[in-house]
Amino acid sequence: MEFEILIILACVPLYVLNSFCDKIISTKQNNQFSNLYNFVKFFLVALCFLPMFLIDNSPKFTIGVIGCGIACSILYSLSKIITIKGYGTSSMTFINFCHGAGMLIPCVLGHFFWNEKLNLFSITGIILAIISIVLLKDSSRIQNKVNLKGIIIGLLVFITSGGIMIVQKIMGLYFVGESVSAYNFYSFFISFLIMGSLLGVKSKRIERKSFDKKDIKYLILCGFGSAVSLCIINYVMTTLASSIPSVILFPLFNGLGIVCVCVGSSILFKEKLTKKKVVGLIIGLIGLCLVNF
Repeated sequence: MEFEILIILACVPLYVLNSFCDKIISTKQNNQFSNLYNFVKFFLVALCFLPMFLIDNSPKFTIGVIGCGIACSILYSLSKIITIKGYGTSSMTFINFCHGAGMLIPCVLGHFFWNEKLNLFSITGIILAIISIVLLKDSSRIQNKVNLKGIIIGLLVFITSGGIMIVQKIMGLYFVGESVSAYNFYSFFISFLIMGSLLGVKSKRIERKSFDKKDIKYLILCGFGSAVSLCIINYVMTTLASSIPSVILFPLFNGLGIVCVCVGSSILFKEKLTKKKVVGLIIGLIGLCLVNF
């Protein structure tokens, strides 16, 4: 399992890159072209998976692969729309807290449905990880105070994030031997179609009217960076879901990713790293160690 842990750790920087790309887009033109950004990103991810889809000899057109792909595409589309909306109205720390907290859903379900036992160390580690994420939330600024809209956005990010992890787990457990490449291709190609339909609905208010060359540059660079990140992350997480318990896979990847995003956002986006956040980072690292004890 040591090799798999190293793979998960290697994917954490991609988690950070994907989060930063979404954040950058949310700050451009008052978040006016996020749908087009998601449209481009999902197209690029689907394009990355297309060669693997074509050469993969595993079953590609089964009910399991197609069904999981459709479910994941809907969750991905909702998650990205809501997450970028949240980045435009709240801090990165708060939104990543809600996203990372989604790991609780597969961890709890893994105990009841997949015989993944929650021992004392795992439970303590998860609790400490969640406490650390809560501490990392900086609510001192007026615009970040929790209100009804913020609660709804956070809850939706939590549900869609956890839902994606559940679908990845189901795909890895119940459809062993079926094409993971096809599942990922369906997930992102259908997401691409969903975002395209949303752009069509808003064609009268098309976002590109407000574009300048700098906006297009950010759109292309962030879309490419996020697409590569999502492609690798989704493939690795789905592949490892069948062999790594949820209490290790999701807390390690998402928990450590949130810690790195918190540190990186203080540098790149000038979000203040308060004493409370430092304490949260320390507690989070201890929690991650306990989860993997």
